[in-house]
Order: sequence, then C-alpha cells, then structure tokens
Amino acid sequence: SNLKEFHEVHASLPPCHLSHLRWMLQKDLVLKQDFLLLGTPNLAKERRHLVLLYAALLDREVEYVSLSRDTSEADLKQRKEVSNRATLYVNQAPVRAAIHGRLLILDGLEKAERNVLPTLNNLLENRELPLDDGTMLISPDVYETHKMGISVHPDFRVVALGSLSAGESAALDPPLRSRFQAHLASAVELGDTLIAASAGSNGLLDIATFKNLVQLIGEVPDGAPLQSVHSAVQYLERYQKSITPQVALNAHGINSHGDMVGADDIVSPLKIDGGHHHLKKDNVSDFIETKTTRAIRDLIIAGFESGNRAVACVGPKGCYKSTVARDAARVFGAKVELFSLHPDITSRDLLMVRGTDSESGDTVWRETPLTRAARNGTWVILDGIDKLRSDTLSSLALVMEQGWVHLPDGTRFHADDNFRCIAIGHPSGDRSWITSEVKAMFHWIAVNPLPSEELRDILIHLFPSLNRKTLQKILHLREHLDQAVFDSTAEKETLQLTLRKMKHICRRVEQRPDELGKIVQNTLMMSFLPDRERRIVEKCLSRCRIELNDGEYTQACDYVLDEELLVSCRRTPLNPLLVPNPRFEENPGQAQVMGDILEAHSVGEKALLISGYQGVGKNRIVDFLLSILNCEREYLQLHRDTTIQSLTLTPSVEDGQIVYHDSPLVRAAKHGRILVLDEADKAPVYVVALLKGLIEDGQLSLPDGRILCYGDSSDPEVVSIHPDFRIWTLTNPAGFPFHGNDLAREMADVFSCHNVPPMNMESHKRILHSYGNNVQPHIIDKIIKIWEDLRVAHESGTISYPFSVRESVNVMKHLNTYPNDGVEDAVENVIAFDRLDKGLAKQLNGVFGRYGINILKEDAANKTFGRANQGGISTPKTRTSSPKYGKVDPDNTPHVGGNTWAGGTGGSDTAGLGGRGGPFRLDAGHPVHQISEKMKSEVSEEAQRRAREMAEEALEKKLKDLDMGKLDWSRYNDLQTQVEDQIFQLKYHLKDLKKRSEERIWLKNQATGELDENRIVDAISGERDVFKRRGNPDEFNNDVLHSEPVTIKLVVDISASMYRFNGYDNRLQRLLEATLMMMEVFRDDRRFKLYITGHSGSSAKIPLVDPETDLDEVTQLRVLECMVANTQYTYAGDNTVEAISTVVAEATIEDLVIIISDANLERYQITADDLAPLQSHNIQAHLILIGSLGEEANDLTRSIPNERAQVCFQSSELPMIIKKIVTNALKQ
Repeated sequence: SNLKEFHEVHASLPPCHLSHLRWMLQKDLVLKQDFLLLGTPNLAKERRHLVLLYAALLDREVEYVSLSRDTSEADLKQRKEVSNRATLYVNQAPVRAAIHGRLLILDGLEKAERNVLPTLNNLLENRELPLDDGTMLISPDVYETHKMGISVHPDFRVVALGSLSAGESAALDPPLRSRFQAHLASAVELGDTLIAASAGSNGLLDIATFKNLVQLIGEVPDGAPLQSVHSAVQYLERYQKSITPQVALNAHGINSHGDMVGADDIVSPLKIDGGHHHLKKDNVSDFIETKTTRAIRDLIIAGFESGNRAVACVGPKGCYKSTVARDAARVFGAKVELFSLHPDITSRDLLMVRGTDSESGDTVWRETPLTRAARNGTWVILDGIDKLRSDTLSSLALVMEQGWVHLPDGTRFHADDNFRCIAIGHPSGDRSWITSEVKAMFHWIAVNPLPSEELRDILIHLFPSLNRKTLQKILHLREHLDQAVFDSTAEKETLQLTLRKMKHICRRVEQRPDELGKIVQNTLMMSFLPDRERRIVEKCLSRCRIELNDGEYTQACDYVLDEELLVSCRRTPLNPLLVPNPRFEENPGQAQVMGDILEAHSVGEKALLISGYQGVGKNRIVDFLLSILNCEREYLQLHRDTTIQSLTLTPSVEDGQIVYHDSPLVRAAKHGRILVLDEADKAPVYVVALLKGLIEDGQLSLPDGRILCYGDSSDPEVVSIHPDFRIWTLTNPAGFPFHGNDLAREMADVFSCHNVPPMNMESHKRILHSYGNNVQPHIIDKIIKIWEDLRVAHESGTISYPFSVRESVNVMKHLNTYPNDGVEDAVENVIAFDRLDKGLAKQLNGVFGRYGINILKEDAANKTFGRANQGGISTPKTRTSSPKYGKVDPDNTPHVGGNTWAGGTGGSDTAGLGGRGGPFRLDAGHPVHQISEKMKSEVSEEAQRRAREMAEEALEKKLKDLDMGKLDWSRYNDLQTQVEDQIFQLKYHLKDLKKRSEERIWLKNQATGELDENRIVDAISGERDVFKRRGNPDEFNNDVLHSEPVTIKLVVDISASMYRFNGYDNRLQRLLEATLMMMEVFRDDRRFKLYITGHSGSSAKIPLVDPETDLDEVTQLRVLECMVANTQYTYAGDNTVEAISTVVAEATIEDLVIIISDANLERYQITADDLAPLQSHNIQAHLILIGSLGEEANDLTRSIPNERAQVCFQSSELPMIIKKIVTNALKQ
C-alpha cells in the first residue's frame, strides 16, 4: 500500500473514522467475523478508503472484487483457461484470499445480480467451498481432523462494502445478510470535517476561506467523502486566485445540483507549470487554439496537477472535447490512446479481453487501452462513459482513486505515476449516469459550445476562402437555433449547429456559396424533421436571410454530373470485381443527388449519411456513382443483431484456436475502399456510433487487440488506415412507420448528410418508361399522377406509408407483362397490404378514385356537423327589459331583431345568438345577425344579474338531464365519422410504439441459446454461461417496476365565444372532434393518463376527464354535451391565460400539455407576453387556436416564439395537428 503510516494520518482522521477502524479491528482480530460497511452511495469512496487504510495499518494483504451485474460464479471461484491444449483452473480472488489468509474486499454488494453471491454463502458460514477442479476448500478445524482438501487460512476474512439510500434498508438476500456483521459509516460531522481538512492541507488557505468551504459542504445532502474534500482543498490551495471555494467543490462533485467547473468559472487565468513535466508551448499540431479551448485545456491539466488521475469532460455533442483532450496530452508530451466505449462493454472488458495465442492455442488475456496506459504511464481517453451502466463505470473506482489495477487474469499492479485518464461524456439526460458514487471518481469539467467569435476565428482559419458574409449567416443561424426552445435535450442536440456540422457546411459552401440553403437543409436533415421543428428552423433561416429552395422535392430537369469532378475522383481499381455494376436508368432527379454526394466526396468528406424513404433509389444511386468512379466497394448489411464484433472482425475456431477474419470495414480501411453500410438504422445505435472514433479521431481498437489508425507504423498491432478510405452510410428516416433507430439524432454531426427525396415527375416518367415498353403512355402518366398524389397525402399526414418508385415500378412490370389485367389489378399488388384497413383503404380510394380506379366497392359517407353561414348587422326593434327564454316557434322561422322568440338572432332579452340581454345562447340553425357592442352596453346591471342566474339554472338542469341519459347518438356518430381516420392512425402509431417498447433484447451469460461471439474464448475454455438469447430485460426480475404512464393534459376552451361563433367558422365542431379523438385513442391504453379540463369565463379549470374516468361511448358523449352546455350557458369572459398558467404549473417534465382555444383574446387585452408559460423549457406545451375574427389568430401565433402556437381553421386539420403533436412528443 502507498498509504501513510498511522502516526502520519492520525491528525487528519476525524474521530468517527477512528471509531470505524476500532469496530473493524474488533470484528476482524477479536471476534473473527466477516463484516459489512454500509452507507449512502455518495460515501462509497470513503468506505473504500477506510478499508484500505485498515489493511495498510495492520499490514494485511488484500484481494479485491468490484461487484457488478457482470459478476458471475466464475469470477468468485475458478476460471477455466486452456494451456498446452488442456483445461487449467485458475483460482479467483475469493479463493486466493481464503487459501492465503488475505482480506477479501467485496465492493458494491448491492450491484451484483440476484442469486450470484449465494455462491459464497457456505464459504462465509462454514469456510467451505467446492471448486470446479474437483478440490474443496474446508475450514482449518476440519482440515486438522482429516488432512484432506485445501485448508482455508485462519486469518481469512471477508469485508463487504454496500450502499443504501436514505429511508431504505439493505435489500440483501436474507441468507447472505445474516452472515455479515454490519456497521453504518455515516458522513463526517461538519466540525470534524473542518479539523481534518485543515490538518490535511498545506496551510495555504486562511480561516475564513476554510470556514466558507466547510459551510458549503454542509449544504450538501448526506455529506461528502473526506478524500474528495482533501482533493478540493488541495485544488483550491493551488489555484485560489483563479477559483472560488464553490468552484473547487463543483470540480470534485461535491454539490447537490450537479454543477461542474467550466471556463466561465475561472476569475483569472490558471497558472499551469506542469510540475516536473516540461510543457510544450508551441502549437505544431492542427489544433486551433482559442481562449475557451485554452481554458478547458488548462482546467484538465490543473485537475491532474492537483493530484487527480482522472478528469471527466462533459458537454454536448460536437463541442471539441476529444480534440482539447488530445491537445492537453500534446502539451504534456504524453502519448494518448483512444478507448471508445459502448453499452455492451462489461467491467472485465474495461481492463482486459480474452483471446487465444496464435501459435499454441492457449487462452491469453490482452490489455485494453486503459490498462496499457496505466502500466506504461501514458494517457487514455475514455470516449462515451455516459454509455456505460453505472455499475460498470464504478468498477473503475479503485483504479481512478487509488491507482490500484486488479486485472481479470489475477495479476495486479499500481498505475504508473504518469498515468492520466480523460473521460468524455454527454450531459445526463433522461438516464442520469452521473450517480453519487461516480461523482467521487473524477475531477469534473463542463465543456460548453464555443462562443460565436471564437467559432468565426476557427472557421476562417480552416476555410480561408469562405465568403465572410456567408460565414456570418451560418453563425447567426447557430445563435437563433440555440435560442429556440425545444421539448427535450435530444431534440435540441438534433437541431444544434455544432462545430462539426458547421465544418461540414463550410467545407461545401466554400466551393458552392450559392447553395448555402440547400446544404443547411441537408445538414439539419430538415426533410425528416417533425412539423414544429421544421417550422422553427425555417423561421431561423428566414431571419438569417438564408434562402431555402422551393423544396427538396423540386429537382432540375436538365441536371448533369460535373465531368471535371468525376475525372478528379476516379480511381484505378485493384480488384475490379468489387466495383458495382448496377442497372440504372439515368434521370435528372437522381443525377442531382449524385452530384451532391460527389461534391461532398470531392472536398474530402470521410463519411456520408445518405437518408431517404424506402424505394427512392439510395442503393442504386450509390452503386451507379461508384461504378462511374471505378471505386472498389465493401458492403455491410446491418440489422438488429449486428454487434461491435461483427462490425469489425469475424471470429472463428480453427484447430482449437480463435482466428479473427477482417470484416468489410477493416478490409476497406486497409485497402482504401468505400465502405457502404446499408440500413444502418436497423442496427443498435451504439454499434454504429462506435465509428465516431474512427471517423473523427482516426482510431479504433479491434477485438483481437489490434488498432486501426492513420499513419505508418512498424508496430505489428497497428493496422494503418489507407488515406482513400471512406464510409457511405445508408439509412431510412427515424420514426413511424419505419422500424429503425434514430441514428441521425445520435451522430448526424459526424457525417456529411444528404437527402434522397421522392422522385420528381419527369424523372419518374423516364424510369417507368424504361420498364413499360408495352404500356400505353397515358397509363404511365396516370400512374405517375397517382403516385404524386400519394406523396402529397403522405406529406400532409393523411396516409402514413410513403409509396415510392419501387412500388410504381412493380406496377409497371406487371402491366408490361400482363397488359390485359388492367391498372386496377396491377395496383392491387401494392395495396393488398392495406386492404383490411377500412380507414386507410378509404383514404387510398380517394386518391385512386380521382383517376377512375375504384379500389373500394362502396364510397364512405361524408357526414358533416355544424354549418358555416353568417348574417349581417342587426338593430334591435325593441328596448331591453328583463331576460326570458322566449316562445318556441314550431315552424322554426328565422327571427331577427325582436324579443319574442327563442332562437332568434340580433334581438333583445330572449335566448338566441348575436343579441343582448338574453339568459344564454341558443342556436336554432339560422344565419346569425350581430348587434353592436354599444347596444349591448345598454343592458342594465339588474338584467345582467338575472340573466346569469337563469343561465346557471339552465346549465344545472342540462347537466342533470345528461346524467339521466338523454343522449343524442346521431350527433355523436356524426362527430366520430369525421375523425375516424385520425383515430385509427394515432392508435396504429401508438401500437407501433408499444411493439418497440416490448421488443426483446439479447440476454447475455445464459446457459442455453446461441453462442455469444464475445464469449468464444470462454466457451473454448469450458465456461458454461457463454450463450445469449432474445428475451425481455425484466424476464428474471419480477420486482422490476414498469415505467410510469405518460400524462397528457388537454385543456379545451368552452367559453361563450366558442358557441357564439360556431356558425361563423365551426370552431366548436372542431373542438368536439379533437376531444373525441383523444378520448377514443387513449381510453383503453394503460400507458397513458388522460386529463381533460375546460376553461370559460366562469372558471380557469373545469374538470371533464381524469384517469379514473371510465370512458365509453355514453361517458364520452356526456363529456361532449357537457362542453357544449358550458359554451351555451356560461357567462361571457375569458380565462385562457389563467388556464395555461395553471396547467403548466401543475405539469411535470414528462407531461404533454395541449391547449385548444379560440383567438378571441384581443377584446380581453391578452397579448403574447401573457402567454409566456408556453415557453417553459421543462414542459411540452402547445397552443392551438381554432377560431379567429380577422387576422387575430395569425397575428398572435406569429408573435409567440418557437412554434409553440399554431392556427387551425379547417375541420380536418385539428385532429391531424394533435396527432402530430402527440406522436412527435412520444418520440422524445
């Protein structure tokens, strides 16, 4: 141990630590009992230190096991190895400790999977353990009696470390729990912390600073590890002129809010001297230094200089983290290795991987970049620590904190003094990977995107010929996008213009300055963005004066490839068989896409992401372009079961040895070929994301121990990447109806992005003519027009399936071969999939029927609800008096301006519309005549009071009638007919989401199933749990809590104006349709909680539906009638602002809030500023305005930023808008 002697550490030990040491001494030496130290997760570092201090003070040898979900029986007993073609059993840490009388430390008792630790129960209880090699560990007493077996040393003791949160008891298996003596190691008291920290310091801080530091520590719930406090004190002592006490604590994870140290926290430049290292001041690399990058680099070095081995840089994608990390290593003159992480990495794989010797076939252990760096004293970059499980990441705690490296092969060593680790990760989002235990492992640095002025300097340096005005537009666009409010971190990152994305844009625009709009559209993948996000980007582009194309669907009809570019990019193939030779009908639309790809390829883009719907010709375009460029192609089809292993190497067993065969990726990298990754969205995202290190950093570790990297090297373990190596990735858009993963969201900024749009009509015609020599031209024209209408229907959301050229070509092939079948029979081949879906079949029939092709035998009824007619101005014929219901005209004759008949308009005192003084609104179906506001003001206060009383009585009676079951089924069915298509589409989409959530995963370490390619060496050596099979993640854990339902809150406007102006624009009808759609869709889906509340002039919150409401047709009709009754009988007024404020205040981050209202707000002096709650960063809140007098609604939505509000005037649009809002929100 490298710990100090007891007399040296006694002064800095608080009394509680001495008490803990005394307790351990009693259990170990006096009572000879196994014991367990418990405490909160944030103090795990302190408990480890206490146990190691105890072992050091007593000169006890230790064996250490970091427990995780990956820990298996073999890790606790014996591991099988192959040596000289025979099986060899190697004792693991518990067995070695038992035989040699060492202290066995089991760290993280709560992290092991169920029923793994009982393996040790008999060893704990009776000091007995049967081993796989046939021998047996037995207690010393039994051994003395029988002289058989292997004796457990009398000094063998087990000390376990476990975490439990406040308010919980240790959730251990009772047989295991009962075998330990437990002790709770609480946080050090504040006064003792002050004394201990002062004693352990160098005396460079004054008392006031020390007290301030300790007071800040006292504000942290559950306290902080004393070792982290010592590190924070040392950090503050060294840089007290540059940082504050709070910043020093933030850097060491000592806070409750998750803050880290960042460039903005430095009050004066850090003085970095490098200690005994000679820092390189010159900048001979390609790195462009700025004020911010220098500050981050200095923070990294300062973290190391203050005694930390590991620094974590956390920031969003594409913000120079790995680049600055490499620059810090360059300044230090240190060699640095990249270790790209992914979710499949186990705690064992972080340190070593198994293989076989190429000559003898013996199993061997190969060091990972992390272990090599620790042994050789170099630097390592752990890229993607946010992808690891917290138990896997915390298994590195001993390495990072103490420098101890306990390897899976049984060896151990202390890390070289020059060893440094820089971990890189993204900020915690929905899954918080920075647990309280992980907090204590690193020195934390927040890396934020560079300010615009620094980005400008970098981009000018990289692209000196780029027009300055164009560059300024790009920078302005970045600023506008950063200011926009998005509904989730992932969504915001998708639309952020990272430094990588701006480099892609500038690289292209430098050559094609007139195509800025098109290049930005492709880079942000605008064609596949949800409507709201696309509108946000379009508005930002407009503000920056970046002109958009008429649409990516508009393609030039005379486009030809640039011959000069083709010549410059042509290659001489060494293996002509690898050059594709596809059938391709040249057309201007796809030629334009090829030209876009060719330009990106010519300016040196190493990786392209080519996206488009199925059947638009992505593969044909790529293959044809490669054929005319004479480029050799390596091809990889990705799918659900694609793994890191299969992407890089293919292992096989030959003569008892593992032989790794290069995958197409490795072959392409070695020989400078184009690697085409087809359907990359079908593979797990983290598998494809591993390529980020290869594309951006030019380095990738292979499973067999070799390293792919650029540059020549004599090292046999290094595979040099050919400079002509490129990656072209093909993918479908994310989201319904496609079943793939959202690859673009994870790593679109790594690629140069290109969109393959649906084909224009001219190009479509050329292709169909090439397949339909026997088909009459007018038939071809008809099919082209049908497919054009299908494209428009898909873009509008009317149909979900994007019919493509692939389907039209198949129709053409059928007609060309069987011309007598007719178009109707040929089309049947592509719509049979939808034949049993009545709603979709009706929609398709609407498209095909316009061209005389009837795919249904009967037309669907087109029922309507409401009317849209309006009368003129009315002058009442009588003076106003007392309110009354009025007489009922049996002939329902229109009455205007009077005060006798109920249902009249523009009159006085009676129930009707457009008049004054009546008790409530009553619509008899006639044109509405409106009186002036001046005439309304003539109604006396007494008459208004009596009218309110009559309205309240009528409302009470109406609601009582509803409870008695007086239901208007005809009206209900009319409403349902209007939205039945949207109901089906939304239900279908939710069903698809359910399938995704229920999709099975690979369960590892199984006794049966398919052989896990990552465990082939284990299988050769005789391990049992080397299989994998598909299953549910909670299949073996009945205690797993399922995720909470998604809460959707619908707020509807049931104020007087909804009833009053329904005859003007059908706003009440649209509201009832949308409300019915929401109730129909979510009433039987337990994954959602639906709340519906109303607001009117009387109240800001009128409950209509909650999750306990048993929704059926009867109940839903009652809700709709209740809404109508409120609009009819409530008194005039508006509570829109109050309703929005209330629902947003009551909502949580997970909730989706939709507010539907009319825009009759100006009369109540309501402005966009009053609707500020819509702009909440934490709540997905959307306002839909469904009615307006004049341009009031449009004016209001334009004044509300970030597309949080939109206007809907068409009856069919409102359900569609809500459907899009719901589906887009559920993708987050």
